[in-house]
Amino acid sequence: MAAGRQFTAGGAISIRNVTKVYDPDGVNVLAVDKCSFEIASGEFCVVVGPSGCGKTTLLNAIAGFHEISAGEIHLDGELLCRAGLTTEPGADRMVVFQNGALFPWYTVLENVTYGPEVQGRMRNEAMHAAMNLLSEFGLADIAGHYPGELSSGMRRRVEIARALINDPRVLLLDEPFRAMDALTKGVVHEFLLQAYDRVKKTVFFITHDLEEALFLGSKVVIMTTRPAKVKTIIEVDFPRPRSFRMRSSQRYLELKEMVFDAVHEEAAKAFAAGERELA
Repeated sequence: MAAGRQFTAGGAISIRNVTKVYDPDGVNVLAVDKCSFEIASGEFCVVVGPSGCGKTTLLNAIAGFHEISAGEIHLDGELLCRAGLTTEPGADRMVVFQNGALFPWYTVLENVTYGPEVQGRMRNEAMHAAMNLLSEFGLADIAGHYPGELSSGMRRRVEIARALINDPRVLLLDEPFRAMDALTKGVVHEFLLQAYDRVKKTVFFITHDLEEALFLGSKVVIMTTRPAKVKTIIEVDFPRPRSFRMRSSQRYLELKEMVFDAVHEEAAKAFAAGERELA
């Protein structure tokens, strides 16, 4: 991220009465039912809820990976998808997946330059921009390394850098830190927040980790068990930049209790109904 570089603004997402019906083996499964909420431009929105409640379904619809059955999703006032219409995935919506997606045969630098080169930027220009970005994020020393030589936390940092170099309007993260130990997760949390504070992209982040949701998010959207609707939305009013010290504050403990109570109730319903992971 070169000094003085201007990043694209925008990224407001409007989810309006979205419904998604899957049809595995000819049996209709209502995954999302008339789900609606708004995400402001530059907002860090975290979505939590029981497994299989439809969180990833919403993320995939925003990304352009599948259609919805009813309702509409808009990005900056433009229609992204509705029944029978889905905007193709593009560089304006970059996804960081749960299981990682770095090319193991490419170096860190080559992985980060991949997107700009596919978009038609000259290789020298892409390499220069990538090195600036890696330097800004403290990753320049590993530019020549391969993903297999890196820790899980370092690979995640590279994936976030690779997404941001494309200057997306929205960064979509699907439980990217799920398999990490607590210490590694804490370091990557700090990295993600530093990146967010610099570029102020809209973030749509899915997690099961309630403390992660509160530490990272500006807004926590709690979903019901399947079929997914919005149960409640909690505004996280801690100032930025954030410090781990906030976890010991009285306000943090109050919000944690609110989120835990809401999610626990839905998880108990899901368990009683024998829900399984769907999407």
